[in-house]
Amino acid sequence: MKISDILGMSLSNLWRRKTRTILTVLGVVIGTASIVVMLSLGIGLRQSMMEQASQAGGLKQIMVESDMDYGSSDEKLLGDDTVSLFQELEHVESVEPQISYYMPVQAGRYEGSFDIIGVTPEVLEQIELEKGSLPQADQTTLNLVIGNQVVGDFWEINSGDYLDESPDIDFMTLPLVGGIEIDEDIPETDAEQNSDSDYYDSTFSDSDPDFESEDDFDSDTDTEQPSTQNAFDSDDFLGDSLSYTAFSSDMKRVRLKATGITAGDEGDYTDFSYYCYADLEALKTFLKQNYPANSVIPGQPTDRSGKPFRDLKYTMITINVDESSNVEEVLQTIQEMGYRGEANKEWLEELEKEYMIIEAVLGGIGAVAMLVAAISIANTMTMSTYERTKEIGVMKVLGCTLGNIRSMFLAEAAFIGLLGGIVGVGFSYGLSVLANNVIAPAIMEEYDLGAHISVIPLWLVLASIVFSTLIGMLAGFFPAQRATRLSPLAAIRND
Repeated sequence: MKISDILGMSLSNLWRRKTRTILTVLGVVIGTASIVVMLSLGIGLRQSMMEQASQAGGLKQIMVESDMDYGSSDEKLLGDDTVSLFQELEHVESVEPQISYYMPVQAGRYEGSFDIIGVTPEVLEQIELEKGSLPQADQTTLNLVIGNQVVGDFWEINSGDYLDESPDIDFMTLPLVGGIEIDEDIPETDAEQNSDSDYYDSTFSDSDPDFESEDDFDSDTDTEQPSTQNAFDSDDFLGDSLSYTAFSSDMKRVRLKATGITAGDEGDYTDFSYYCYADLEALKTFLKQNYPANSVIPGQPTDRSGKPFRDLKYTMITINVDESSNVEEVLQTIQEMGYRGEANKEWLEELEKEYMIIEAVLGGIGAVAMLVAAISIANTMTMSTYERTKEIGVMKVLGCTLGNIRSMFLAEAAFIGLLGGIVGVGFSYGLSVLANNVIAPAIMEEYDLGAHISVIPLWLVLASIVFSTLIGMLAGFFPAQRATRLSPLAAIRND
């Protein structure tokens, strides 16, 4: 028999039993769709994570952190000389140092704290703003870009209680006052006066129009004089509510200014949501102006004798490599120099392996449905051999070989698998579109993970169709073998 004859007879036999064929194909459709959809979810999550990291430059970045054990002999502090050293390394495009500084802050009738990070102008330009503008490098005062999540760390001064919901603070319009720790001893008379006063200062009320008056700030230094009305009082711990202020009596008050707010609402999370950002040189100038030459700046290292270094040290340095393939080489060089370097690429590679495991698990769940479909195909083909016993006997009497008979049954099973695979892939595309347009906006964008939760690449389409066809042939192999073992005479005599 010719191949065309075998295929024609197979299709004709399937068409004669339309209902059973359709039901069997439907099982393959469900099995194929289960595998494709499950794998597409894992692939979509993995690609979304990788694309987000790639857009942020994470695949080509190395973070070098300062050694916090400043008293050890093998310490590696990060200074201007370190920046120059890293810039000379091969494959390094740019080096971005940063300094972190913690400061208590009053904003009108609210109080909280800022983690201020001084970054280069190149990093500032990457911040997307909801309103306002970025601080300029030539500004002498400390201007800040406030993260949209920072507001959640503030409480109301009047009660001293944290609010159940984040207060609606407009940092752009309210007067901002920061607290600078100083080493000067507080006179006893001032301390006694502070103990009898409440910590709340109406100077920083929302409605006070005279916040920047000469009484509040020294005209020469533009720095607020230490207040005797904002001291910590032990009586604040009495009562049902806990009243607390981060401003102590020995703090010098300085004026701050918010020039912009990062994009996003209270529930939106971005890379710049939790901190305040300032121009690096402006922050360095601010710290040098407000701390005496021999005083220790919070967050800055000291030598073994406890004295501060002459130059400010960086908290972290970000190194941008030209290509992601060169990250490992540059990272190894930095580590051999004795610095603590880490690359997002290493973490992403490990995370990608975890996502591949998730994909395998999801694919295994979908394979269960395909196993049920394979059993259904085997059952259909077995019933077909019983129903067509006389037909098989006639074919053998007419001279058809065992290979022809086997090929005919295998072709029928393969057609069921092929048709089910094609329809299953089409059904999977429909589910993928539904997931990306309904589920993704509610889940993925909330965590800034991208717009697609399901991705069906071309290789998955081809692999699923081939896989379903092979499953059909495997399921039909044993029924086909049974058909070849039938005796021609017994088959003809069978009623």
